[in-house]
Amino acid sequence: MTEKNNLLNSDFNLLNHNWKKLVLISFCTLFSILFINLYTPFRIDQWEADQGLPQFFRLSGFGIIGGVVIGLSQLIIKPILFKREHKVVHFILWTMAEILILSLVFYGLYGSHGSNFFSEYFISLKYTFLGLLIPYTLALCFIFIYSQQKENQKLPETLKPINKIISLKDEYGNHRLSLKSSDILFIEAADNYSIIYYRDSDTIKKEMLRNSLKALSEQLKDFPIKRCHRSYLVNVQNVKLAKKASGKVSLHLEGSVSIVPVSRKFTPEFDHLLH
Repeated sequence: MTEKNNLLNSDFNLLNHNWKKLVLISFCTLFSILFINLYTPFRIDQWEADQGLPQFFRLSGFGIIGGVVIGLSQLIIKPILFKREHKVVHFILWTMAEILILSLVFYGLYGSHGSNFFSEYFISLKYTFLGLLIPYTLALCFIFIYSQQKENQKLPETLKPINKIISLKDEYGNHRLSLKSSDILFIEAADNYSIIYYRDSDTIKKEMLRNSLKALSEQLKDFPIKRCHRSYLVNVQNVKLAKKASGKVSLHLEGSVSIVPVSRKFTPEFDHLLH
């Protein structure tokens, strides 16, 4: 039960950008138009006594209307109502609402209004659900795979040489400390100093260096040691767990009990660790 609640309350990022929503809308619209005209599911071609071009426009209307409703829902209404992070439970409820509303629209346009409303609406709901299931699922799968590929392409830029020796300088430009990049865990600001936490065999040690975090960040720009907070730099390669709770991201490091926070400003740079 707890795992199910955690899943429902986890972040849902598949539709967090407008381009992803446009992919969903376009795919559902085009797929529906092609599928309905090619395969005429539910004997939809026999609902009216038409054929040829008039039938093509009538059948295509289902896909176009569906695309318009989903477009209004995803691009206009949802951003107004959901200004904070989107959760899995919100996605499920919102998708159900889209299906219910779209079913009502189809009933209003194509339903037999002389018959019982509930039975006619149920038929409309069934056809709408089955008609959207395939394109909606395929669109989300495409978005997920494409997003993962984009993240994987970014990853090599983040993960530079893992065992190169780093020579750290103080504020006067003097070399004070040399370490393997893979041994550095994180660096913490402490007034005019920075504290470097590093791994020495199975022991976590620390060294103080008189230099600002900003200056060290510039020294380390070609390594996987990135700014994550105004008071911290973290070695991305030594992150074993990235956790997001109440909108805040924290990083747990290999071989260390220390937890490094990620501020909202730097969260996008660590999104790939949350997927």
